[in-house]
Amino acid sequence: MNNYYKILEQMARIQYRIGRNDKKPRKFGTNQLMYQSEIHFIDAIGCNEQIKPSELSNKLGITYGAITQIATKLIKKKLIEKYKIKNNKKEVYYKLTESGKVAYENHRLFHQELNDKIVSYLKDLSKDEIQVLLGLLDIADKYIPEL
Repeated sequence: MNNYYKILEQMARIQYRIGRNDKKPRKFGTNQLMYQSEIHFIDAIGCNEQIKPSELSNKLGITYGAITQIATKLIKKKLIEKYKIKNNKKEVYYKLTESGKVAYENHRLFHQELNDKIVSYLKDLSKDEIQVLLGLLDIADKYIPEL
């Protein structure tokens, strides 16, 4: 088998592993299991001081109804809280609880460790090698459809 097919096989293995991992809930340093949609919800809240459901919907690319469903689950798990600000009693906002902050930080740490390893590897590559990798990623990005 030539190296072209080895590259394609490895890319497929990585893609399948990511898909399987996305379906497995994790605790992210808390006592609550969270699915990918929930930890990304927590991440979106953790990145913003004040965030409303409509803003989460836009940021995450999911419906307002999905925002309500995920928020309800995370409130029951005591990972986020609803609140209103003094000057605007109409709008609802979300914030992380202490457990939510732990999950947020551990999720960030997970990505940071992976990113650090990748950047460390990439720093040793030449500009031409980087361009080759970017070309490969551009093809994958262009031809893998969003569902």
